[in-house]
Amino acid sequence: MKIIEWLLSSLAWLQIFISPAITGSIIGVIIWLNMRNALGFSAAIIIALIGCGVGVAFAEKARRGKGTIEFMSRNIAHPELREKENR
Repeated sequence: MKIIEWLLSSLAWLQIFISPAITGSIIGVIIWLNMRNALGFSAAIIIALIGCGVGVAFAEKARRGKGTIEFMSRNIAHPELREKENR
């Protein structure tokens, strides 16, 4: 049972981490496409790493707070989201 709990917690952690990481990566790609030189590449890598760092920090804050599964559950069960489903 502990394995399943750990797996679900890890998947929730990844869900929390991935949003800032993808955002940073997309911004990095846009910068690299606009500046195709060493400076653009360096800036793109730095922005992508900042996005990953923010994702790790946010996921760890959620994990240490009430736990990743409870954090994701509160987001999914938000009343405003439920009202949109019912329409």
